[in-house]
Amino acid sequence: MNQIYLGIDCGTTSIKCMAINEKGKKLYVASRMHVTNSPKEGWMEQEPAGWVQPMFETVRECVSAVGKERIKALALSGHMSSPVFLDDKNQPLYPCMTVGDARCEKQAESLIKGYEDKFKTRTNNKPLACFVAPKILWFIQNEPEKYKQTKTVVMAKDYLRYVLTGILNTDTTDAGNTLLFDEKSGTWDEDFITELGIRSDIFPKIVQATDYVGSVLPDIAKECNLPSEVSVYCGGADMACSQIGTGSFKEGILAITLSTSGQACMNISDHMDVGYGKVTFHPSVVKGKRYAMGSVFSGGLALNWCYRMLSGKEKLSKEDLNKMSLLAGKSISEKPGSDGVVFLPFLTGSGSPYFCPTDRASLVGMSTTTNDKSVFQAVMEGVSYNIKESVELMSEMAGEITTIYLSGGGTHVKAWIRVLTDIIGKKIHILEESDASTLGAALIAAAGDRQELNFEKISAEAMRVVETVVPDMNRTEKYKYLYSVYKEYYQMLQVMYQKIEDFVKEGGKCE
Repeated sequence: MNQIYLGIDCGTTSIKCMAINEKGKKLYVASRMHVTNSPKEGWMEQEPAGWVQPMFETVRECVSAVGKERIKALALSGHMSSPVFLDDKNQPLYPCMTVGDARCEKQAESLIKGYEDKFKTRTNNKPLACFVAPKILWFIQNEPEKYKQTKTVVMAKDYLRYVLTGILNTDTTDAGNTLLFDEKSGTWDEDFITELGIRSDIFPKIVQATDYVGSVLPDIAKECNLPSEVSVYCGGADMACSQIGTGSFKEGILAITLSTSGQACMNISDHMDVGYGKVTFHPSVVKGKRYAMGSVFSGGLALNWCYRMLSGKEKLSKEDLNKMSLLAGKSISEKPGSDGVVFLPFLTGSGSPYFCPTDRASLVGMSTTTNDKSVFQAVMEGVSYNIKESVELMSEMAGEITTIYLSGGGTHVKAWIRVLTDIIGKKIHILEESDASTLGAALIAAAGDRQELNFEKISAEAMRVVETVVPDMNRTEKYKYLYSVYKEYYQMLQVMYQKIEDFVKEGGKCE
């Protein structure tokens, strides 16, 4: 009898559960939204308890769709750099600070000033606010009583796996995102942790993503309508899991994810100094491998924001999203360059290659002839320019990029894919499965259950290309010039962003 495997993904905006068969073919996927709160500027947090019911609902829906009898195992994926502080009863003490939360910027700056060389030697990463170590230091300094009560720190997917199994641990891919993990030994860097003023006893046991953790607890199995004794495998950080879903752990393959944010991931083994401080480096699910990740903080977020501004709507319905896609299609009938309008897409600060939290979004070059189509085209182009910056860095570090795969919700906006392809100037292969992290988690469950860790074979069986987009080289040549203009605008405006940030922080004082 063919087995079914589940992948559960705790994303930044939703919880998903996907069922696949033994060949990696998606049978069903269920999704539920959850809430991100922003009580202060720069804060982006979620209540861990708010993930639990959406997880139960998506699992129940999947089980109802495919039948419970053949479900053999599951694994989890979760958004990266998402610390959950637990007390001695394993209850959350504080909201989870998501990867985009910038409240720990001062702590990150102090780590860069005092320990940059040590972080570089250990991880080849700058201790930026998007990593876990600065978030823990912020928690220590601003919530000292809650820190005293903290028994364990885990990541998003680890907390949900605890709910399912009653067992707490983490894996190497999420441990690596703390910057407190010794990749060579596969253990916590306890001496360095202590040196930073953090208790080393709050970190859980580290296992491999494909390791068996336990079985779903009987009462949880009943709640989710799962069969008894469903095996649970650890799983990993969302982008590490997406590598399995896209095959980007193989040499020469670049995987781009277009969702609320955007990522460009590629296996990397050398020349990491080129990308230091511009991209981030992480342990792969595939033991012994690392990947580089370029981060675009405003991907689909920028398109949604633009359409909301143009339409005057606070929230977008499914019908609105369809209208947005139509506007995108009308926009690209125009010439490259958006009638002189250029968009710098830093609505939540910049990610790769600048990683500057004070950067802001800008629409430059508008005139009386500027219309909704030119503005929306500029936004699609601006996000695509920012993605190209990461693609160029990957090429510098890893050499020739032989294949580019694309996944994520943004693949449904066909006009955006056309713009991105023309700007990058290379063929882009669109994958059938847009939820690469969820698929990757399900494939990890299958690999762990079968004790078959040949991920090249597993990914090759599961990946299906539905469309290949070829660049229009006439447009690509024009975009080369426009890309240089975009970069010049950024250099000119970055100083102004800092001045505006200082003005806002000082409450509008003109000094």
